[in-house]
Amino acid sequence: MDRVCAIVASFQARSPRVAFLVAMLLGFTASIVMPSVPAAGLEVSFDVTPSVACRDVTTDEFAKANPDERLVEARIEVSSLLRGGKEEALLEYFYRFDSPRRTLRIVEYSPQTTLASDMAGNVTIENKQEATRGLGMTVAAPLDWPVKFGTSGELGAKTLASTRYELVPPMIAAAASGTLDRGHSVYFKLRSSRSTSLEGAKSFTLVFRADASWRADYVHLTCTASRAAKGLFGPLDEQTVCSRERFVVALYVQGDAAAKAAAERLVRAESELLKTISVNRRALEKRFHPTLVHRFGALFDGGASVAVPDNVADAVVYGAKIPDEDILDVRLPADVRQAVVRYTVARRALSSLRDGKASGETPGEGPAEASGEASTETPAEMPKVQ
Repeated sequence: MDRVCAIVASFQARSPRVAFLVAMLLGFTASIVMPSVPAAGLEVSFDVTPSVACRDVTTDEFAKANPDERLVEARIEVSSLLRGGKEEALLEYFYRFDSPRRTLRIVEYSPQTTLASDMAGNVTIENKQEATRGLGMTVAAPLDWPVKFGTSGELGAKTLASTRYELVPPMIAAAASGTLDRGHSVYFKLRSSRSTSLEGAKSFTLVFRADASWRADYVHLTCTASRAAKGLFGPLDEQTVCSRERFVVALYVQGDAAAKAAAERLVRAESELLKTISVNRRALEKRFHPTLVHRFGALFDGGASVAVPDNVADAVVYGAKIPDEDILDVRLPADVRQAVVRYTVARRALSSLRDGKASGETPGEGPAEASGEASTETPAEMPKVQ
């Protein structure tokens, strides 16, 4: 839409009437063409290893300069599967790892920005220039004798100049990466080429700084697949998202049995929470929109009633806000409420290991989970439920 506004603005200076007609034409075209793009059947599914063992890669130089910190390396494998459409229609994959509590600072990451070309070698360019000069003369007798005499002569010079050199082939960014949020987040942008494919498993290596007593923590992963939306006119082409998924990845120090148990407990609690929300989808929709009037009004708000269960999961797991509702004021079903408590207790137990301190609970059920009471964490960390 920014391109459409720019086009209209260029005509506004010339003639308001022409600008009005152009705006109507572009708006009508965009309203018809743009919604038809996601209907092409392009669908991508992502998956990631739920828990990852990390190894200590602290160097002697870093240990001397930072005695209270350590360097930890995590190798996370993310898989993607194209369920519908063709890979040629995909524009790029975008992966982002975030430390939600800003407790991990990324110092190294891989893969780095990589350039690729469709050409196997350098491009050879050869310029040739040819110059020719000549002089000719013919002499014939003016009289028509029985025998006609004539002479001719020719003098010429030919020069050939040739220049040949090689150029580096045109390159495109097959992979781009960098840090965000002051180093607490890192992103990877991947594009397909003739030698690489977007589909399949990709390995990402993260090296982050943590306290010397660090044992476990977790990060959020956002996977996005996008494609180019084709319109009737070139200026209307835009990048649209065709698939997006989010995951929680638990991290723990390799060889630490208690930290590994806490990470696996968080994975199980998240799986149980998402399954419980899915089973209680109808009940949650009724809690948010109990009457037909509420459901009809939600249709004009972008179909919020359909996404209510997903919004509840995002609010609990990722701390997102629910449109037009606050999870603090929502009375969740009993099964969902218990799943929320178990998940928040498991997350709190894992988070307590980020500074090497245990929460005092065993990897099994703790006192808070057994009694069904929520902890006293802030709403951003754990939503309060009734």
